[in-house]
Amino acid sequence: MKIHPLILVIDDESKIRRFVCQSLEREGFDVASAGDGEEALEVFEALSEKPDLVIVDYMMPEMDGLDFLEEFRKSASTPVIFLSARSETSVKTKALEAGADDYVVKPFSVEELTARVKAVLRRVGSQTDSTVTQDLINGPLKMNIGRRKFYFNDKEINLPDIEFRLMTVLMKKPGIVFTHEDLLRQVWGAEFIGETNYLRVSFARIRKKLRAAGLEEPLISSYSGIGYYMEDYSE
Repeated sequence: MKIHPLILVIDDESKIRRFVCQSLEREGFDVASAGDGEEALEVFEALSEKPDLVIVDYMMPEMDGLDFLEEFRKSASTPVIFLSARSETSVKTKALEAGADDYVVKPFSVEELTARVKAVLRRVGSQTDSTVTQDLINGPLKMNIGRRKFYFNDKEINLPDIEFRLMTVLMKKPGIVFTHEDLLRQVWGAEFIGETNYLRVSFARIRKKLRAAGLEEPLISSYSGIGYYMEDYSE
């Protein structure tokens, strides 16, 4: 049984991989590592106790970070933090669209990385209140918080942790505008206030899934510079 959170570190540069692993171990985490994306998928499957978090380098030969995450997300919802020397908004957006939970730019300090790791683990650890067993219903939408299931017209839609938590906030109070700051604080944590791009990318992914499931009318609206709003279908 795990006593400390287990983190899988993936980086093709051995010096950086050792630095990250040793830094996390000094902070009290258990660590596993891999030198590329393909090896990481094998390591993940082989571990009897699955990692609580994955840290992956963006640029790697053969299978890079994006390719790894695309394959990884087919079967796992484990939170993922990207490391990258590239700081362009477009690159960060690609990582978030692929399902990353956070993005740390190289060079980074040990303090910054561990703070990001702890923030993601704290968010995942807190989860949404699993003691709530009743369904949240808004017209054709239904959510069971305890079982972490989300449905449109009784068709289940797969939502990873971030997207599920965002929808939980809106489903609890349809018709209410939530500010960017409020959503970031509730879902990611106070450390992420200002990262409005995280919201934009996550809601774009949610809208795409709902359209694919057959929802034609707008569900979630964006108020420029303010926040987001879910239509109230209960009336």
